[in-house]
Amino acid sequence: MKTAMRIIRPNPSGDVRGPSPRVPRVFRWVAVPAMACWAGCLSVPDADEMRAIRSDAAAQRLEDLAAQATTDSAVFLSGPLLLSEALALALANNRTLQQERQSRDIARGRIQESYGEALPGLSWTGSVLRRDRELGTTTSDGTVVATRLRDQYATGLRLTQPLYNGRIGAALRTAQLYDAWVQARLRSATERVLHETIRAYYDAVLSAHLLEVNLASLATAEAQLADTRARLRQGMASNYDRLRAEVEVSNFQAQVLQARNVKDNAATTLFRLMGASPESDVELVDEIPLVTEDISFAEALRLALEHRADLLEAEYALRMQRESVAVARSRYGPEISGYVSQSWANPDPANSSRDRWGDEWQMGIQASWAIFDGFARRGALLQERARLRQLELALQDAEESVVSEIRQAVLSLKTAEEFARSQSRNLETAEEALRLVQAGLQEGQNTPVEVMDARQALTRASANYYQSLFTHALARVALQKAMGRLDLESLPDQPLLSISRESANAP
Repeated sequence: MKTAMRIIRPNPSGDVRGPSPRVPRVFRWVAVPAMACWAGCLSVPDADEMRAIRSDAAAQRLEDLAAQATTDSAVFLSGPLLLSEALALALANNRTLQQERQSRDIARGRIQESYGEALPGLSWTGSVLRRDRELGTTTSDGTVVATRLRDQYATGLRLTQPLYNGRIGAALRTAQLYDAWVQARLRSATERVLHETIRAYYDAVLSAHLLEVNLASLATAEAQLADTRARLRQGMASNYDRLRAEVEVSNFQAQVLQARNVKDNAATTLFRLMGASPESDVELVDEIPLVTEDISFAEALRLALEHRADLLEAEYALRMQRESVAVARSRYGPEISGYVSQSWANPDPANSSRDRWGDEWQMGIQASWAIFDGFARRGALLQERARLRQLELALQDAEESVVSEIRQAVLSLKTAEEFARSQSRNLETAEEALRLVQAGLQEGQNTPVEVMDARQALTRASANYYQSLFTHALARVALQKAMGRLDLESLPDQPLLSISRESANAP
């Protein structure tokens, strides 16, 4: 025979009650809306809905571009554009730089958060408790005295002040170091954006010059073709001369198409860095400068080791890690805090059988000291010390990289300067050679083929000349960035070392 166990519970009056009732209906009233709300919070757009969202965004963007209007993502530019204006626009609108600037708010929040280790904390608590029954005892005269009321309410305030935990000083110092680290990181990002914008601006200027060179060569080749055809009709040229002139025109037409495509791509890159609309139409005013000066390796290296933002980042990261080691070590010490609390409750805290509100306050000191935690503290300290060693090695590696980068930048600048001077002389030679050959053609001393060869040589010399200016300007900007002195106050058309000395000695 099988029997079922049944639990019998006495009530305060001594009656025997049956099994506990099922979950009260009030819980179902609360649970069902809560589950519905929770399910709604977890709903996310599916693939079709996301495509519809992106389709609306694409339509709006195309409409803005067609209207050449200013939007949240781009601004339409037109007219002349200086390099300084391009750099100012990049600093204001570049999306990468805007993301980095948000780190300043993160740093401010981290500083405020660190105050929590030292400042007191005030908390409020409240509770409502309903038990399944009221309990009590029956006296000898039959009176029932409640020992636990069915409904209980409580609220209170608690003020806690940390007195000692070993983390207070480290947390405050870490927050200040993090703020300085963010500033160095932001400066590094600013220099990268400036460097990329200067390169894009000069690249656009170079592509415009190359397009002009190819257009001029194409016009000259077309004139030469017309002249060859006229000479052929007069019996003064051969069919080979005509075919050779037609091939030259075709070659220059292809070069013009390629140069125009390169120019459009360079402008698009520049507009993206400035946060401008790709449909913008600007005229680049500044030319590629050729500024020569004697820059020694020792002077450039000294400035780099003093001012490089990435070295400052590494220094601050190392100091923050030392504070992390101190925090891990502090877990071996005690934690002490004082507190004051005031509570109000029903039943009265002084008499739990009294069905009315009462209050009480407490004040005391709490202390704890972990004796053994299963080697958790030891493991954490080993990790933090290993990370500290990693950052020490990273700083050493960064300094060695700076030495190598400065050496390469100085050598590249000297090579680029020599290349620019040689191409300047080569351009003058090519221009004179073409002039002589054209004059010789009129006098019958040279052939059209020789004129074509001289023109192609001049085209290559012109392209090499502008490319040498571009290479030299970028080498100077790269050295300027490597020294950590690239900003709006030191544009590439000014001497590097004099600006660096003035900036270094400025208060």
